[in-house]
Amino acid sequence: MKKRSLTLFLILSVCQFCFSQTQDIKDLYWDFLQIRLEASEKSKAINLAEALIKRSSELNQKQTGSVNYHLARLYEETDQMNLAIPYYEKSIKLTPGYYVPYLALGNHYFKDCQAMIKKMNAAVDAKSVVIYGKMVEDYKKLSTKTAAYLEKSYACDPDDSTKGIITYLYQTSKNNEALKTFDVRIKKLAGDCITLLDDE
Repeated sequence: MKKRSLTLFLILSVCQFCFSQTQDIKDLYWDFLQIRLEASEKSKAINLAEALIKRSSELNQKQTGSVNYHLARLYEETDQMNLAIPYYEKSIKLTPGYYVPYLALGNHYFKDCQAMIKKMNAAVDAKSVVIYGKMVEDYKKLSTKTAAYLEKSYACDPDDSTKGIITYLYQTSKNNEALKTFDVRIKKLAGDCITLLDDE
């Protein structure tokens, strides 16, 4: 019985894949737009987004950027952040003014920064000077990357929480210069903000 169920599932998956490959790209994109925000349709939306990514040469840049962003969001919402990261990064390249993927990546990497701080504190407690020294360098790199994502988000959608995290990152990495020039960078980053993705 289990073999029959598995075989049927595989056949249906292959049929759905084949259909998405032959379906008109406009219809495929329209189907995706209709379900991408439906909580009960996340699995189907992911399948449609993956099919659209494979045919991205048939989409325009705005559509490709939107599909990449929504696929990343769907992966994140289904606890697959490792799969979401490259699509968030791709959406940033395609639509650099849209700040939401910056916030998603910044929040994700901030968790890694917090975990690294705990390990650094443990190395101090254990008097592991060599390990601590290596971790300090790694932390500086990670905190700088994290702060850069969050600064773009803050520039487009200022809030005290995000600013607090950015300040924390620069303080814990002893990057006083970044703290001093924060306002200048934010003003520059605020110049091309997009608050809503254009799907067309």
